[in-house]
Amino acid sequence: MSEDVDLATVVSLLDDAYARAILTATSTTRLSATELGERCDASLSTVYRRLERLEDAGLVVERTRPREDGHHDTVYDAELDEFTVTLEDGELQFELERSGDDVASRLARRWEDLKE
Repeated sequence: MSEDVDLATVVSLLDDAYARAILTATSTTRLSATELGERCDASLSTVYRRLERLEDAGLVVERTRPREDGHHDTVYDAELDEFTVTLEDGELQFELERSGDDVASRLARRWEDLKE
């Protein structure tokens, strides 16, 4: 997860309709790229490009979802909880609150990944 993402990157991602659709869809359930393509009405190449940018910014994370047949799917989960922009002393400042920022959340995800 990128800790040093800049404001321009986050604003650019949130300005993109596909990136927003991916973030909102994965905020409630983990979805594969194919499922995201169907929900967002986007081609797989578009979905993968947006996922790469969102992952680089630390706004989504890739996970593994096991299937009953013994195989697994790669799914994506939103990490963004809150994005705040403030104007202080003549400067724009921003804060990202990610679901994975606290120790308990990180430990829970690690445990979940081990069980899968």
